[in-house]
Amino acid sequence: MKALRFLCILTALSALFLLCACGTEKQPGDTPDDFAFSIVWGCYGQSSYDSRTGKLVKTTYTSDADKFTAYVKLTEEQLNEIYRILFYDTDITGYPDEYDPFLDPVTGTSLMSRPTGTVIISATANGVTKTVTCKNIALGEPDRCPSEEGKAFLTAKSRIAAVIKSLPEWEAFPDYEVHFE
Repeated sequence: MKALRFLCILTALSALFLLCACGTEKQPGDTPDDFAFSIVWGCYGQSSYDSRTGKLVKTTYTSDADKFTAYVKLTEEQLNEIYRILFYDTDITGYPDEYDPFLDPVTGTSLMSRPTGTVIISATANGVTKTVTCKNIALGEPDRCPSEEGKAFLTAKSRIAAVIKSLPEWEAFPDYEVHFE
């Protein structure tokens, strides 16, 4: 009985040691050191953020671009969240370079709007860069997409934009000068 108790304690201590030791190293799924991303979104692609430079642009449709441009680095937690969105929740690597999330694969038709929207997401991880460009697509919500892939892509775009729009620098920007209808 004592030998069994000793074996249980030894096993528990070994497991605890392994858990503590593993906590100091990167685990599979951790954000790679070379992770970087950029995103362009909105009506005609007026908003953007680049994690390499920290350049944040609310709109390019303005008389004074400096009022709508800031430089901000995301926190490690924010970068980890965006990495998970791009490589685990959505897996950007599975999308074509040119993409229309509103294209119906059965009918070959796409949702249209005027004005149009642009989404460009580029991400680098583990030495590989993937860019997905959606130019002149409809301005619409993910639920308007005919495929699950389109919904996932636009949901990822919305989640990343939400992280960026929550930044104090974004909130400090003035209201848009130009509103599209």
